[in-house]
Amino acid sequence: MDNSHRWNPLSKMTRCMPDDRRGACQSRHQGGCIMGIETKGMSRRSFLGAGAVVAAGAAFAGLAGCSPSGETKGAEATSAAAAGETRDLGSASFELTADTKQADETKEVDIVVVGSGMGGFSAALTAIEEGAKSVVLLEKNNSLGGSTNMAECPAGARPFEYTEEEARAAAAGAQADSYGVSDPMLLYSMFRDAKENFSWLFDTHGVGWTKQGQAPAFYEGGNGKIAIEKLAAAAEKEDGLEVLTETPATQLLLSDEYTVEGVRAKTKDGKYVDYKAKAVVLATGGMSTNKTLLAGYTSQDLDKTIGWGQGQDGDGHLMAEQTAHGRANHLTVDSLFNNVKDFSYDSALGVCVAMQPSNFWVNQDGLRFMNENISSTAVSGKVVETQGSVWSIVDADGIQKYAEGGCQRHYSGFADKLVGNAIDGLQDEVDKAVSGNDECFKADTIADLAKEIGVDADNLADEIEKYNTGTDAEWGKEAENMWPIATAPLYAFRISSGMLNTSGGIRINTNAQVVDDRYKPIAGLYAAGVCTSGWDGEVYGNGTCQANALFCGRTAAKHIVKNLL
Repeated sequence: MDNSHRWNPLSKMTRCMPDDRRGACQSRHQGGCIMGIETKGMSRRSFLGAGAVVAAGAAFAGLAGCSPSGETKGAEATSAAAAGETRDLGSASFELTADTKQADETKEVDIVVVGSGMGGFSAALTAIEEGAKSVVLLEKNNSLGGSTNMAECPAGARPFEYTEEEARAAAAGAQADSYGVSDPMLLYSMFRDAKENFSWLFDTHGVGWTKQGQAPAFYEGGNGKIAIEKLAAAAEKEDGLEVLTETPATQLLLSDEYTVEGVRAKTKDGKYVDYKAKAVVLATGGMSTNKTLLAGYTSQDLDKTIGWGQGQDGDGHLMAEQTAHGRANHLTVDSLFNNVKDFSYDSALGVCVAMQPSNFWVNQDGLRFMNENISSTAVSGKVVETQGSVWSIVDADGIQKYAEGGCQRHYSGFADKLVGNAIDGLQDEVDKAVSGNDECFKADTIADLAKEIGVDADNLADEIEKYNTGTDAEWGKEAENMWPIATAPLYAFRISSGMLNTSGGIRINTNAQVVDDRYKPIAGLYAAGVCTSGWDGEVYGNGTCQANALFCGRTAAKHIVKNLL
């Protein structure tokens, strides 16, 4: 058995890499190193006693956070102490070092919440409402909300309340949908508590939602921004709740691997503050904007994905790895919808060419490979990733039809206005794309377009000829969705899988406590939201992100107040 990729419990502050990234840790399974310190023959107790754990003085140096939008650029690990193993953490808020400097200030509070999305705000507000006297919420970005700002639905297509029988049935169904990967006890607990938690969100805090027919219920405004504004306004009224932006958590404070005593944060002016707390709640989001780090946790080809949002850098996962939790486990790359490089997630052109049943797609060989009618679903992103490249081809008439009549459909609160309505400025967006985006092309003939995108011209011509008959014998597409490719100019857009976020990584129990691989809790450490595992299989689970964050945040807060304060 090859153990080279197994988690070594002695290397809490590092993790095994594939052979080409592991450096000096190639024999980690035989001994180990932490921050460049050889640990072979050293017990965990003696290592902790040597002062290498945070509480004894080791620190993570703070790094810059992230860019305002799109994918964040990786930061190089430069610490001399990390020379034993170069671990590229990408854009995480910290890098591993042996810095033993003392904090500039120490404060004592009841609870520290890291992250200001749905999980963070639900934890912080619930804690105050349940009786906590002092709660600090840390947000590393200069704005609040994290990926909740992009969230469309509070629960996807799922209902907001369940009977006991319905909760168990829903949990069993969700587990089956994940092919047994998800945790049925977590799912059941979330469904069981849905009525109380959504009442807290909608009734107590006035978060609005809309629903039409059988469509999912969308947040008021089409996304979670208004929800965050209302929760932030409620937090501002609470004397015991302090919300700090541009203040990243840089590490946990530990007395031992099973006991968290607080968190260190870096303030706007560069000072380090140690917050000593009864509990810490990690609500830090996923890894979608830190592909450098994510590459070490997934076998998925990330070059075929587009990461959206900001600040989803895996900070919480790395902090959990400081503890007996060990290496973060089972991350799902949430491929939801498709798009074109450098297009925003709500780009009208992206919606038209990457998410419509009328799309015509070919792969690197110039061949169709699917019925494009599933192009709006979570599954289609995974299908796109099976090809070397995917090109969406549309002719001038197709662009005009979209501009005049809008999209056919869109499973999103962002772009509902595009469905059935004229799209002003669409041709301008097309012209801008083909003149400045190296994955968007325009040509007057099929042969010229094939040359531009590097596919076999004969294959492409044959596929278009068959498609233009209006009958799809190979993939079974409906005739009404087969818009001809006939009128010049022709356009081609390279399609990538839209990585909404990642789900999973931090193992929790039904109290939202972070646990080790035997489900022994890490005292004082909780987690909420998409950084937690147990919700999804290999494909994004509709409605789990916000519902899980709400459930975990409120559950963690209640458990802390009842048991630790």
